[in-house]
Amino acid sequence: MRILLLAAGLLSLNPRAAEAASLDAAFDILRKGDPIGFHAVDVEETPDGTRVETRIRMQVKFGPVTLFRYKHDAREFWRDGALQSLTSRTDNNGRKMELEVNREGDVLVVEGQDYQGEAPADAIPSSYWNKAIVDTRFLLNTQTGALIPVTKEALGSTAAPNGAEADHYRLKGSVALDLWYNGRRWVGADFVVRGERLLYRLAEEAEQAQMPVRASGGD
Repeated sequence: MRILLLAAGLLSLNPRAAEAASLDAAFDILRKGDPIGFHAVDVEETPDGTRVETRIRMQVKFGPVTLFRYKHDAREFWRDGALQSLTSRTDNNGRKMELEVNREGDVLVVEGQDYQGEAPADAIPSSYWNKAIVDTRFLLNTQTGALIPVTKEALGSTAAPNGAEADHYRLKGSVALDLWYNGRRWVGADFVVRGERLLYRLAEEAEQAQMPVRASGGD
């Protein structure tokens, strides 16, 4: 209890750290109603800027047989609201990918599986935690480096996947992506990947979203 009180006191003395911590989020990933993994985001304010770490784990099983496994780790660094760098490693069911993005002047230089070259400086990574994503012209795929043109539709306040009301946005393009935000904090997602609908339901505590994954059903 003393440690918790001390931490709360330190956050109150550092409003920027408190604001960054308020953007932390963890989600259970649901497929056909069954949990298949988690997506966790940790946001930390440092003297140099904002560091963001993303961890995603998914596993789909049919009985004892693993049909699909996914692992993704990424780190972003932001300064004054601008992305400075992004690195990620992904294992997509055995397909391994690495991505490196660095700001050079007025552009982002991307070295990825699907794209190598310059990208617009205002492209936003597809890590979803940053609400600026709903106003971007381009998503930057955090696995492959691909640039995805998108437009936004604001759908007002609706029920997020956890049942709570939040601001609902739909990004349109070659993606079909619904996102929910409570203020600046990301609180839900609903999208289709390779024909599979995935629902991101906010977990109350990060530890809940990192529990061992229960095997899903047979379809």
